Amino acid sequence: MCERVAFSVEESVSRHDFGGVIKLPEGRRNIMKLAHRMVKSFCSILSMSGNLDISQLSEVNKSGLRVSVRKSTEPGQPSGVIVSAASSLWLPLPCESIFNLFKDEKKRVQWDVLSSRNPVTEIAHISTGINSGNCISIIQPFVPTENGMVILQECCTDSLGSLVIYAPMDKPAMNLATRGEDSSNIPILPSGFIISRNGCRETGGSHNASTSANVPQSGGSLLTVVFQILVSSSSLSKEVSVKSVAGVNSLISSTVQKIKVALRCPNLD
Repeated sequence: MCERVAFSVEESVSRHDFGGVIKLPEGRRNIMKLAHRMVKSFCSILSMSGNLDISQLSEVNKSGLRVSVRKSTEPGQPSGVIVSAASSLWLPLPCESIFNLFKDEKKRVQWDVLSSRNPVTEIAHISTGINSGNCISIIQPFVPTENGMVILQECCTDSLGSLVIYAPMDKPAMNLATRGEDSSNIPILPSGFIISRNGCRETGGSHNASTSANVPQSGGSLLTVVFQILVSSSSLSKEVSVKSVAGVNSLISSTVQKIKVALRCPNLD
């Protein structure tokens, strides 16, 4: 956080930005504030409060998916019913390998089901620390039906693990933010990944080398996948909620499988 604050008060734009998308120091600082709000919003929904009493939710939870359905009326968030869902899995890889997959925009097509198998390009990049993995990006998806959308993404990594958090935004809203204008009311609905180090998985009754011969020395990593979707209806009816839960469940399952394939462990349970 100290590094992030230090970089946010830098006056030089050219040192941290390319592509000419962010022309003013005020715009760069504004994007950093917007990304920080996105990260805070992402972390705040992890408690999954506000569950509805829907029998199908308990069945989903038994499969390892944590779901919350809530009606949002707060400033800075889209208005309507929001479904949040999260699932965690163990991967036999170091944290850095998983983080490198998510932070590389050229590899996004391998896991982002919303990209419709189309490539994306990073049109702006702001460093938030000395480590090259600590940065904020504005990403342009090449999706014919989404010409008016860009993606705001923040990546951060340290000795404990990594975060990759992103949210789609309308181009007019992003243009407003890059000009340095007030972005506090721009609605933002983040999704993303949490990568924790040493997500050890027991293989037998002990942790000795003989029972963990196939597990890397690092113990692997624990990946948590979190998605949020905005339901078109403003009603919290059970019918709408059940359909939305089914949709986000399918989204997470598909994304997890794509991640396994991209990391060359598709048969991992």
